[in-house]
Amino acid sequence: MPGNIKFYTKTSALSALLGVLGAALVIYLTPLKNLNLVAPSIKDANPQAFYEEYRAKPEDFLFLDVRNPNEYYTEHAEGSLNVPINVLYTEQKTLPKSGKTIVLICTGGALSGVAYHYLEHQGFLNLRRIDGGVSAWKAAGLPTVRNSWYSSYNKKGS
Repeated sequence: MPGNIKFYTKTSALSALLGVLGAALVIYLTPLKNLNLVAPSIKDANPQAFYEEYRAKPEDFLFLDVRNPNEYYTEHAEGSLNVPINVLYTEQKTLPKSGKTIVLICTGGALSGVAYHYLEHQGFLNLRRIDGGVSAWKAAGLPTVRNSWYSSYNKKGS
């Protein structure tokens, strides 16, 4: 019996060593870009600066509010179209990958950040997010629309 204990101890130690070496090999062979050690970056747009750009050349932008329709209906940034994040997967196929800058907005920036990274992963490079969302938009005194039945991107057919 004492010989079996040594065998199990040696086997366990060998197994642990092989596990550590295997993990080290995987880490060594994995490109660093796949590890996401650096926080992904977002091109944020100051609400006031974006609004001035948008008013000057609205045809250069696709301004999307990714909140749910009820939030959008209650109050949204003037000029934004509602594409709720839960339908972004299907709608992204109709969004322009070039020619227009897609600007995303939500309440405070978190949800539009998720949408930003999703679209970026789908190959969209022409993205911006409104820094601070609708909250910052309103704080800057920019125009909003209240209690308006929502316009959605697919209804506009842009």
